[in-house]
Amino acid sequence: MQSTAPVAEYSPQRSSVPKSSGFRSDIQGLRALAVGIVLLYHLWPDRFVGGFVGVDVFFVISGFLITSHLIKSPPQSWGDVAKFWARRVRRLLPASLLVLFLVGIATFLVAPQSIWADTGRQILSAGLYVVNWDFAVSSVDYLAADNAPSPVQHFWSLSVEEQFYFVWPMIIGLAFLVGTKLGRSKKFVG
Repeated sequence: MQSTAPVAEYSPQRSSVPKSSGFRSDIQGLRALAVGIVLLYHLWPDRFVGGFVGVDVFFVISGFLITSHLIKSPPQSWGDVAKFWARRVRRLLPASLLVLFLVGIATFLVAPQSIWADTGRQILSAGLYVVNWDFAVSSVDYLAADNAPSPVQHFWSLSVEEQFYFVWPMIIGLAFLVGTKLGRSKKFVG
C-alpha cells in the first residue's frame, strides 16, 4: 500500500529563524548611550570632559547604518543616488528649515543688530548643510568658552553628517560599478 501523506523534504533555503524587522536594539542602545554622553557633557562640561566623544560614536553608528543600507541596495544610476538624496531632504529639511526660520525671527527680535549679518550667514550655511565650513573659516571653536556662541552652532554635526551622505552613495555606487565591470559579484556582501 502506498502512502498519500506528503513527505516533508529538507530545504536548505528554509529557516526557522524569523525575518528581522530591521529594528536593532543593540544599535538603538548605542545611540542612546551616545546621546546620553553628549547630554551629560552639556549639563556638566567641567565635570564630564570628553563628552563630545558621543558625537563621534553617533557618526560611526550613522556611517555603519548607511553603509549597510547602501551595500544591500547599491545605487545603480544617478537616479538612484538622487532618490537617496531626496529621501534625506524630505526627512530632514522641513524640520531644519523650521528651526532656522525661527532662529532668524528670534535673532531679529531679541539679538543686537551687530550680529544680524553673521547670524544670517550662519543660518544660510546651516540650511545648505555647510555651516561646519563657515565656522572653520570664521574660526568658531565649539569648545572655546571665550567665543560667542552661534544660535545654529549645533548644526555643525548635522552638516558633517549630510556631507557624508552626499558623497558616500556616489563612492559606494562607483565601487559596485567598478566591481561589476571587473566581473566581481555581490556575493561577498552578507
